[in-house]
Amino acid sequence: HVQVWFSEVPDLKVSKLEIKGPSPKTKLVQLHVMEKSLMAMVEGEMPDGAYTVSWQAAGTDGHIQKGDFAFTVKR
Repeated sequence: HVQVWFSEVPDLKVSKLEIKGPSPKTKLVQLHVMEKSLMAMVEGEMPDGAYTVSWQAAGTDGHIQKGDFAFTVKR
């Protein structure tokens, strides 16, 4: 799974998590809020390589924030 933490509870209506990597079959599903975080399950192949997760969320003020982070899978 992929989980991103925030200082406020994110608004699920405007929140997104997406993943890009070496396989187009890899995707994030079942996005949900867990206290002050967004969490999604990884579905599909996840071969070795570089991945980027992009996120979008807003708190109680409604101001949308976006960002991304990268990680590498190596077995």
